[in-house]
Amino acid sequence: MSKELSRHEGTRPETVDQLRWLKPACDVFESKDEWLITADVPGTKQDALHLHLDKGELAIEARRTDWFDNSQAFAGWRRVFSLPAGIDGSKVSAELKHGVVSIRLPKSEAIRPRRIAVNAG
Repeated sequence: MSKELSRHEGTRPETVDQLRWLKPACDVFESKDEWLITADVPGTKQDALHLHLDKGELAIEARRTDWFDNSQAFAGWRRVFSLPAGIDGSKVSAELKHGVVSIRLPKSEAIRPRRIAVNAG
């Protein structure tokens, strides 16, 4: 029998009383103008949804404590994405509707495809 309390992949140690996080089902779409990430977070209210964009990573954290008779056994959903270079952070937006959060990550003008006009000479 192993003496490890639990197996944890990551660089930070896991505490014994750590709450359980589930990974929400997500879809990622790319268009010429933006990236769109949708995540299923059923039952989450707007004030319990936290999105963090920092140093090229997007963290989605949605808490739901009404399960398990308000016990602390279930923390909610958490997922972190490494984003490609060229996201315009000042124009990122999100919407929560029917238990699905949609996060729009616009591409900066510098990386958007563009048509180059050819002049006849």
